[in-house]
Amino acid sequence: MNRRTANILFIFSLFVLVACQPKRQYTTKPAKSVTNPDSDLLEVNTVAYHLSDSVTNFYVEIRNENLVYKRPDTTKAFYAEMRVVCKLLTEPNAKKIIDSCSFYLRDRSVNEWISPKSLYSQFKLKARRGNNYYLDINILDIGKRTQYSSGLNVYKLNNFSAQNFLVTKNDTVVFKNNFLEGENVIVQFANPAVREVTVDCFFKDFGPAPPPFSTKPPDELKYKPDSIFSMSLSSNQFMLSMPVSGFYHVRTSTESIEGITLYTYDKTFPGVSNSEEMINCTRYIMSREEFDNCKNTTEKKTCIDNFWLTLGGSNERARELLKRYYGRVKEANKNYSNYTQGWKSDRGMVYIVFGAPTNIYRSRTDEIWIYGSEANPNMLRFIFNKTSSPFTDNDYILERSVFYKDAWYNMVDAWRQGVIYLDGSR
Repeated sequence: MNRRTANILFIFSLFVLVACQPKRQYTTKPAKSVTNPDSDLLEVNTVAYHLSDSVTNFYVEIRNENLVYKRPDTTKAFYAEMRVVCKLLTEPNAKKIIDSCSFYLRDRSVNEWISPKSLYSQFKLKARRGNNYYLDINILDIGKRTQYSSGLNVYKLNNFSAQNFLVTKNDTVVFKNNFLEGENVIVQFANPAVREVTVDCFFKDFGPAPPPFSTKPPDELKYKPDSIFSMSLSSNQFMLSMPVSGFYHVRTSTESIEGITLYTYDKTFPGVSNSEEMINCTRYIMSREEFDNCKNTTEKKTCIDNFWLTLGGSNERARELLKRYYGRVKEANKNYSNYTQGWKSDRGMVYIVFGAPTNIYRSRTDEIWIYGSEANPNMLRFIFNKTSSPFTDNDYILERSVFYKDAWYNMVDAWRQGVIYLDGSR
């Protein structure tokens, strides 16, 4: 074999060797959720809209925070891919499937930094009127090889419930019915017989939830509107301009209080907007004297800053405490808001102070939150019972007990010592 032939064979062998090797995988992951740095969960929002007596349209929004993006090599873009499987059941965990569908969602980014955004999809399922259902959603993040679950109660007993309406803003479906003062929203419905709607207006302001050991009864909202107005319709949609505060409850029947509710919140919702609101939602770990001092001073920002600086002992530690606490406030607002902000609710209170539970058991009537190992006698169990409310499907009341008193004060004391528990273990 001459030298030229040998060189050709060497180059060919080197080419084959390189070509047969698997491409190196470069993986990046977005920063922790900006809404809650404690959480690795995927945010999934779902809206049901009943198109007819037999068909319901579902709209799905998935936030890309905590998705994993991959690229095959350094010359190509990053990709995230999910497989979504949806099953319409008679109730949670039921074996009988009424209807189902599956699809893939993909996203592409040319940058290593993945900008937070929403991914959307929609689909139709067969659901006969006269029954209630449960939509079971399973999402597989293919890049991360992690599965997430979500669900939605589907109410189709009549033509009056909230899911007989679809709310849009700027021609986009709204997944959370909270808006700014003066914002215009479009409400549409599929029932051609509707020619008038009644709008009940509520302006009551609620305080924070009492501690889990309190004997004080919860601050309930009775159905007694502060004012009422009606709108005659010529089409199957109408526009509403949101009030300064409070919420609207829209009904299509004078004989039923069922309908859809639209809330007015601050422009930074679900985040915290200013020093006044920071003070209000920090009430859970403040003494009465500290709270009153911050509420009554003219230098509210200085007061709340000094509060966190005292707890943290340094600027760096104080910033970490701030990020964690108000991150939980924001997450509580996102997940537990009803006719008031989520941080004021029972679940929001427990989530902010104790953090994410180790396990959650859900049914149509309650949620059970577990903190710690269930085999541990020191394990904590919080039981939240779902209320029957015309305003929301998201109102749960805690079964309070003096049993929680020591655990509550231990967690408040941990915050005040600058200690943060990041999960349900204690």
